Amino acid sequence: MDLYDYTCNNDPFNLKLVKSSRTWQRYSVAFPTAFPTTYPILGAGHGDYFQPSGVKSTPLVILLHGIGDHSVIPCKFLARALANYGIASFILYLPVHTRRMTPDMKRRFPYLTDEEWAEAYRISVVNVRQIIDWAERQANIDNRHIGLIGISFGGFISAITMGIDKRVKSSVLIVMGGNSAKISQVSRRRSTRQRYGL
Repeated sequence: MDLYDYTCNNDPFNLKLVKSSRTWQRYSVAFPTAFPTTYPILGAGHGDYFQPSGVKSTPLVILLHGIGDHSVIPCKFLARALANYGIASFILYLPVHTRRMTPDMKRRFPYLTDEEWAEAYRISVVNVRQIIDWAERQANIDNRHIGLIGISFGGFISAITMGIDKRVKSSVLIVMGGNSAKISQVSRRRSTRQRYGL
């Protein structure tokens, strides 16, 4: 079985309007991951959907943040800017965001087990593909034009998704591809270096 295989069950995406401006509406989105996860909180998908106002058919950009909750901030700036150009966007909260971690995972992060990291990658890629499934059912989204923007960890998820899902037409990878192990080994944080016996 391929790590990123899943069954498309057209799972419900629950949207709730949380903010409206002259050029866009922002919805909070909740949906279930398409397969059982180790912990229920990991299987609870979350996102923010930005719909541009007055646009009948819009491209969709899925925005994927990096490690750390603060890395969602540039995604929100991008989402608002894209909406001003008539482009819809969906910010997915990945399993490396604290809202999707157990208290124990938060305490140990980023020092998770290999199995936990593998599950985080699988959940992330499958969630992106589920968003594309959802987009294909929306009359106001032009599913011929679906792209990804990934920052750091989100860039890895974008690259994997683009490699296995032909529905993704383009991708922008930001600050990714570096040697993350080496970066950790020479970190300014003493606690990080100590994990490598340095």
